[in-house]
Amino acid sequence: MLIASRQKAVIASVKAGIAEKFRIKDLGRARFILGIEIDYDMERRTLGISQKSYTESIIKKFGQENAKTCLTPLEPGVQMTKADESQTEEDKAKMKSKPYRSLVGNLMYLACGTRPDVSVAVAKLSRFLENPGEKHWDAGIKVVRYLLKTKDVRILYDGLLGTQLEAYSDADWAGNRDDRRSVSVMLLKLCGAPVVWRPTF
Repeated sequence: MLIASRQKAVIASVKAGIAEKFRIKDLGRARFILGIEIDYDMERRTLGISQKSYTESIIKKFGQENAKTCLTPLEPGVQMTKADESQTEEDKAKMKSKPYRSLVGNLMYLACGTRPDVSVAVAKLSRFLENPGEKHWDAGIKVVRYLLKTKDVRILYDGLLGTQLEAYSDADWAGNRDDRRSVSVMLLKLCGAPVVWRPTF
């Protein structure tokens, strides 16, 4: 459990209240929670979050430790549609041997945690969980190879930049080739770094 406050007395009071009802162990300042690594620099007033260990576990799980790295999570302009799904029984049987859902699930946890840079790619991949094709699998592995190159990336919040909330959004027109719906993305920043991001397909 994380307890946060500007006042140490408030933190102590909350801990005391919990300790009255439950047996607790104070682990001190948070360094790791739910696969997210937390790094502080009190002098510079920065807080960084990353998922390097989790990223490395994904790379290893899908056998990409020695693969050629990729510069981007998706090729620019790449389109993935239902036409790329497995069409024949042979194709479907071949794809059943590949852990596509596990791949997308692992990437989704990363995209929701500390990696907004892969969130659009993962959202696209998640549209084909029921009947993925070889193209979808290859695109997912490309994301893993991008992570191999960028596993040290983290989100860094700078307290000196203030707490002015910044909001950004973008959308295309009928970018989803299957149903002609528009694709949109929104991002909120605080202290110079993203706090909320969401692609919509």
